[in-house]
Formats: sequence, structure tokens, C-alpha cells
Amino acid sequence: MEIGFRTAALAVAALVLSACNFHATLPTSDPALNAEAEAFYGDMIAARDDAVVARMTSENDAAEVKAQLPMLRGMIGDAATPEPKLVQSRKTTGSQGETYELEQDYVYADRTVRVYSAMMREKGEWKLHAFNINVRMTGEPKAVEAEKAA
Repeated sequence: MEIGFRTAALAVAALVLSACNFHATLPTSDPALNAEAEAFYGDMIAARDDAVVARMTSENDAAEVKAQLPMLRGMIGDAATPEPKLVQSRKTTGSQGETYELEQDYVYADRTVRVYSAMMREKGEWKLHAFNINVRMTGEPKAVEAEKAA
């Protein structure tokens, strides 16, 4: 009888402790948040730096973000922005709040740009918490093509 009581007590304690650090991840896609990530990318490409910063959480340093944007634009190039392809997304709910993460590919003629966006709620509004851009060359850059043609 004592062993059964201990087991039950440990099970209850485990449940109580696990509730303190709740975490659930769901593979889901939210079209409105996907569109928000696309708008962020569009603002970044179009050099609307103030709009980029406005889409981000307050814990991001505006000057630091703005200082990095020209370098990112240089990696991406100046070709017309293609429609993104959603690679993956997930929404996480936990004791720290809700987050939404997604990866989108923008396929250009000579490169594929993968954009990772992590959003979280700040004062009831979804804001971009972090982003990462990876550029994979799939052909020769236009400058090299132009040199070869000359």
C-alpha cells in the first residue's frame, strides 16, 4: 500500500512540475503570418528600413538591425522578387507565450534565398523576433554572365 501511495504522489508531483513549463509545438501554417513574413522581406528588399524595424519586437536594437540590412540586400541582389515557397512552419505555445516560425524559399534565376522568420506576440500583436537569410547560388551571377557575353 505504501508503494502505491508513493507512486501516486510522484505522478502528481511530476504533473504539477510539468505544468510549470508547458510547451506544445504544432506543425501548422498560418496564412496571415506567412503574409507578414513576405511583407517583411518586401520591405527589406525595397530598403524600407523603418518599416522593417517597425515589424520587429522591441528587444531588437533598431540601429543594429538597420546597419545589417544593406549587406543582406547585397547578398540577395536586385532582381524582381519571386513568389515565396513555404518550406516549413510551426506554431509553439508555451509558458513564455506563442511563437510562430517559418522558412520560405525565394527562387531567383541564379540563387535561392531561404528566409527563416521567428515571430512572437508582443502586446497582443505578432512581431518579428528574429530572422535569418541564407543565399545559395544556383548559377552564375548576372555580372559574370555579362562579362562572358562581352
